[in-house]
Amino acid sequence: MLTARTFAKEKGVSYTTIMAWLKDGLIPGAAQEETPMGMVWQIPASSLEKVERRKPGPKPGTSVTDNADQSATDEAAPTTKRRTSKKTVLKKALKKIGKGGAAK
Repeated sequence: MLTARTFAKEKGVSYTTIMAWLKDGLIPGAAQEETPMGMVWQIPASSLEKVERRKPGPKPGTSVTDNADQSATDEAAPTTKRRTSKKTVLKKALKKIGKGGAAK
């Protein structure tokens, strides 16, 4: 039996990743046991071969075209106009005065 930290080191991933996998039930045969120090995960060594690292990229069930369609709709979405702050208005007025213009 392996601890979560040992399993993480053997698998080449972070401890927090292993903890997330354990909470999601992705590691077969893993069980929590009560010890004097608190709850500890015990993972069978045979689970090392059964669990694969997730590969980067789109999540399973999504395709590249789905993501492309989404970005196209995002670009076409109307944007809201930003308001000019009072500070910006004052800065512009001061610049105008500095250039010889009259402030209103």
